[in-house]
Amino acid sequence: MNKSLTYESEEDLLKALRQGAASAFEILYRQYYRMVAKQAMDAGRLDAEDVFQETLVILVRKVRDPEFRLTAKLSTYLFAIARNLIYKKTAAQTEFSTGDIAAYQQEAPQAGEAPEDREKRENQLNVVSGFLEILEEDCRQVLLLSFFEKCSQAEIAETMGYAESFVKVKKYRCMEYLRKKVKAHPLFAHLQNDAS
Repeated sequence: MNKSLTYESEEDLLKALRQGAASAFEILYRQYYRMVAKQAMDAGRLDAEDVFQETLVILVRKVRDPEFRLTAKLSTYLFAIARNLIYKKTAAQTEFSTGDIAAYQQEAPQAGEAPEDREKRENQLNVVSGFLEILEEDCRQVLLLSFFEKCSQAEIAETMGYAESFVKVKKYRCMEYLRKKVKAHPLFAHLQNDAS
């Protein structure tokens, strides 16, 4: 890569993006296209180029906002943007709208499930989601990539810029922290006496 296509830091790259420098877009393409394309292909029949271009449009719009502060690695931020885009696109391709699904879920509880059990389960899911949201960004990202995106440790390491061995340790520590928080919540009192 020639010298004109490098930046000393991610902040320098973001400054170049704000100014619309073609070299900044070329670097983003070279460094991050494969990561975004893999997500798009894993999700099904999505055009990887379209997803990547939309991801860049959102990134540029965000970095031009004077209040914008990058609080994670750029790769993590791009991964999250792409994941959200892919989720929206795949959700739009489904036969039912989310409103239809929500209405169906309200009308049709799981077989044999009492309404109070269903409400308790939904409350528990909300608690776990809430704890996920307050995790530090790197912890949340490792867990989301691992459990929701089904990425391998090698893929997580590449995406987040970690050593593969560190991903294993980080995932374990983050899961233990999340388990501790969840077990301490009153809705999970039945877990408090379980062996860890």
